[in-house]
Amino acid sequence: MSRLLMAFKVGEDIDAWCTKCRTDTLHVVVALKPGAPTPKRVECKECHGQHMYHAPKINPVKPAAAAPAVHNRTAAARTPPKLAPPRAAAKAPGAAKAPRAAKSSTAAPTSLGAREWVRRMDEFALDHDRIIRAYSMRETFALGEPIDHPKFGKGVVLEILDAKKVAILFEDGRKVLAMAATG
Repeated sequence: MSRLLMAFKVGEDIDAWCTKCRTDTLHVVVALKPGAPTPKRVECKECHGQHMYHAPKINPVKPAAAAPAVHNRTAAARTPPKLAPPRAAAKAPGAAKAPRAAKSSTAAPTSLGAREWVRRMDEFALDHDRIIRAYSMRETFALGEPIDHPKFGKGVVLEILDAKKVAILFEDGRKVLAMAATG
């Protein structure tokens, strides 16, 4: 005997299309329609969303859809290398800003990588008289001055962009921060 011809009971499990999850999932019958072969409302066991009952959308044409899925898998296999360049591109804007900064008379070397940061920190470690100041946006900093930032850690002033902006090289890369801010 078909399940659709059988009467459902409130609290009983049923397969249904979840409008929130957008997939066929297991649901619990919440309300019944008098005399109807299907429940009125159901609750998804995955997302706990309540909605009107929708029959499962089991598509018998899955094998035909599998052919494009192979193409999508191939494209998906190429996607991770495409995702990696934006991460490298995230550092690229800092590197792209360096050539523009080179036009300034207070420009620093364009090598803004971790190697440059380590070299600068080693120089400060050898100079025991040098004090590393804590960063504050209310302070004014000089070119080449070591800074200790509460979030980014230790860094060195690469260039003074203008009266209220300073470029600092941290281990994570070049950051433009405020200085001499009032208020």
